[in-house]
Amino acid sequence: MLRVQLLGDITAFRDGRTVPLSAPHRRLLAFLALHPGPHERDALAARFWPDVPDPRANLRTAVWVLRRSLGDDAVIATRTR
Repeated sequence: MLRVQLLGDITAFRDGRTVPLSAPHRRLLAFLALHPGPHERDALAARFWPDVPDPRANLRTAVWVLRRSLGDDAVIATRTR
């Protein structure tokens, strides 16, 4: 079971254990937890990496890290959302 703590330090728990995540990954996870539902990849990438030439690559990596760390069911992703 996945649980995300948003008060205090943003922390993710999987099956009762803390999952270590970097600050950018915790921020993305918190945003997704607070705003459930599909989001356009371009909009998310621009929100979290506004000064990066190819922010979609950063988002792609971040989603991969979240799914690998928290389980494939933690983030449902398509090519555009």
